[in-house]
Order: sequence, then C-alpha cells, then structure tokens
Amino acid sequence: MGLLTGVLSLAREPARLTLRAWELGLSSAASVARLGLELLDQDRSQWAEAYRYTPPPPADGGNGTAPPRPVADSPPAVPDELIPDHVDEEVVLVASVAEEGAEDGAGPELHVDEPWDAYDEMTAPEIRDRLAAADPVLAAAVNLYETTHKSRRTVIEAAERALKS
Repeated sequence: MGLLTGVLSLAREPARLTLRAWELGLSSAASVARLGLELLDQDRSQWAEAYRYTPPPPADGGNGTAPPRPVADSPPAVPDELIPDHVDEEVVLVASVAEEGAEDGAGPELHVDEPWDAYDEMTAPEIRDRLAAADPVLAAAVNLYETTHKSRRTVIEAAERALKS
C-alpha cells in the first residue's frame, strides 16, 4: 500500500463511521415512530408497515467507490378511510354581527365643559390673569378646554405655566 493510499484510507474512515452512526440513529428513530404508530392505532399496523425504514446494504470492500444509493420508492398510498368524502373550499359567511349605531362609524367622542361659568365670554388676558392664581386641576381643565375649542396660544401657554408651578 502506497503512502497516498494509506493517508486516503485514514481520512475516509471517520466519514464512514459518521455515516454509519447516522444510519443507526435514523433506523432507531424510524423504529420508535413505527412502534408509536402501532401503539396509537392497532388497526393500522399494515399502514405503519409501509413506512418501515430498511437500511441500505453495506458498501462493498472499500475500493474507493461510494456506496450505492438506495432507489427512491414512491410514497405509499393513503388508505381510503383517511380521504375525506367532500371538502368544500368556498368561503361561507357564518354570521354578521354589529352593535346598533355601528353603521355611523367608530370614533371617539369627547365633550369638555367650560372650566367655569362665562368662560367663553372672557378675553385671553382675563383668563391669563385668573390662571396666575389657579391650582393645577383648574389649569389642566383650561388647557384641555382651550385645545379642543378655541386654541388660543396665549391661554394655552398660560395654562402650561400654571401647571408647572
């Protein structure tokens, strides 16, 4: 045996052992799966028989050729009892449900009352003067009312200052 042939056979052995280990693992997994099928349904043991894994024949005497590939079998036929009689693929409306008034459309409704009586008749400087001595709750109410109604920038800024203090 030449030097090159010896090195190649040493390199080939780990690959061959790895393939054997995979073969053993897959055959064990197939056996466990077959056993599980037989335990779950004793009447379909002939169906499980169709899925039995048979390992490929061992490679011949190490002449450097790859082991022969197994011939792919066609998948086994599905038993008639597993095929549904009728499958309808059309879309069918089951129910249409909505609350009263839903046709008007969804949307938030917010109603904010005046922070105090006659607020709308007051001018921006009058409101700013009153906010100077207001508590944070009143300042927040003025801010909310003003942003949803008149949006006067000077009143909003005065309300924000009153909230910070």
